[in-house]
Amino acid sequence: MSTDARAADIAAPLVPLEAGISTGEDDRWFVRASWMLVGLGLLVRLVRFAVDYPIWHDEAFLAASLWDRGPAELARPLEYGQVAPWMFLVVERLFVATLGYNEMTLRLFPTLCGMASLVVFRHVASRMLRGWGLVLATGALAVAFYPIRHGNEIKPYATDLLAATVLLAFAVEYLRRPDRSRWWWIAAATTPVLLGLSYPAVFVAGGVAAALAPTVLLRGSNRVRAAFVAYGLAMVASFGVIYLAATSSQQQAMGDHYRFGYWRESFPPLDAPLWIPAWLLDVHAGNLAAYPVGERRGGSAATLICAIVGVLALWRSGRRATAGVLLAPFGMGLVAAFLGKYPYGGEARVVQYLAPSICLTAGLGMAALAARLRRPGAAERVPRLLLGAMVALGAGLIVKDLAMPYRVYKDVKAREFAREFWAEQARDADLACAKVDLGVEIDPHSWKAGMSAVYLFHQRLYSPRHRAGEPFRATPDSWSEGRPLRLVLYRDFSADDPNMQALLIAMGRDYELLDAREYVVDPGPTRESWLRDAYGVFDFVPRRGDGEETAAGAVEGAGRF
Repeated sequence: MSTDARAADIAAPLVPLEAGISTGEDDRWFVRASWMLVGLGLLVRLVRFAVDYPIWHDEAFLAASLWDRGPAELARPLEYGQVAPWMFLVVERLFVATLGYNEMTLRLFPTLCGMASLVVFRHVASRMLRGWGLVLATGALAVAFYPIRHGNEIKPYATDLLAATVLLAFAVEYLRRPDRSRWWWIAAATTPVLLGLSYPAVFVAGGVAAALAPTVLLRGSNRVRAAFVAYGLAMVASFGVIYLAATSSQQQAMGDHYRFGYWRESFPPLDAPLWIPAWLLDVHAGNLAAYPVGERRGGSAATLICAIVGVLALWRSGRRATAGVLLAPFGMGLVAAFLGKYPYGGEARVVQYLAPSICLTAGLGMAALAARLRRPGAAERVPRLLLGAMVALGAGLIVKDLAMPYRVYKDVKAREFAREFWAEQARDADLACAKVDLGVEIDPHSWKAGMSAVYLFHQRLYSPRHRAGEPFRATPDSWSEGRPLRLVLYRDFSADDPNMQALLIAMGRDYELLDAREYVVDPGPTRESWLRDAYGVFDFVPRRGDGEETAAGAVEGAGRF
């Protein structure tokens, strides 16, 4: 086959699903339907952003590092053992410095990335699919719960999705015109930014390179090869710089917790090799493939089957390079998981980079399976039912967010309590946080996990002095029963705790304890004490006869008990 013939074959519609496609007017209907789903998906994302739901602890873990760090400090290990790409952190910090520190500001950039991902994805889908394949693939991403939820969180999941979609777009554009080098040069210039915004984007970038290397290097022109090599060098160099500058320090700070802690089920059971096939099936039929819906333990089996059918359709139609591009990121991610470097599956949020491949192949598979139905009218009716279900799902997500603008209700309780607490407690006292203002940690572990991150976030948001960035100044001469020193401890203030007893003894040398009270916002699950949300408030006044200098020194030294 000549080069021109191969180019024409690749440029042709990848899988022309003839069911329901007979006229140009029909094609226009499918195009309009796909854009309608994009509009619905954008609306769902905007509504979720606009309801301004309370922050939850996983978001607060990362937000803790975005309060006052500069660009260089963001390359160091993050608070609460978090792992996030440096460029994403810098952009988030820029938004905070410009617009302020609150939930909506911190979620603005991820939300914009999530919306952009959907628009770019529809473009990629239109280059590969037509008819019901285009509509169903677009709908699968537009109304899927996980890209909507995690695309609106203070986490880099939305940039994972955007970076993966953009990299696939480069590959698809090249496959349409394999005689041109332009898209490889654009990819070479853009990839360093994409890898700076998303760690797992390297799996997609590397997958694209691996899948298309034979085609480019064996059949491409010299200028295409040169552009492709430039892309590969840009990818390797930028990954190396990012890893050495930031990733390695974050990884070392986390240690084995990443592999054997919370994410242990997202890594293959290398200690039980016979269970690896079962693990692979469970992962791929679980949340990893929840598009547009799905669940753990085989809850996404239908999507997995449709995706397999889609891949087979691409392969049998001769679009093997395209199939390779879509499958290669799975292989790269699995290699990283087997090496213990990055989780695979388990939760959809860590594999958002696979969402474009899953939705494209699943949408194609749904259309291909529907076209094979032999019952009269079924080939047309089933896709319409799927379209209707997707529209209903999107509308339902909007209603849910408007009716219940929160993840769980205890998040609402935590925010409302903090909003009132920090304002009220400062009215008739000099308010000080034991952790932030005095450096006192009764239990250091409390500041590495749990609701303490939410506590700090709310303090910075609702405490007037902390929000303004003003340091605490001890002024014992102004403290009295009418306006005491009010010390706030979070979660760890039991009278039986030796460290708490030491703190009270240290303070008691120069201060008299007027009052102590406890506010339990949420006791937390019995087996998850780290989710306990409670404040302890202690009012102190100087003992009579103590000088101002002695009393002030006692407060400043409280953290050294």
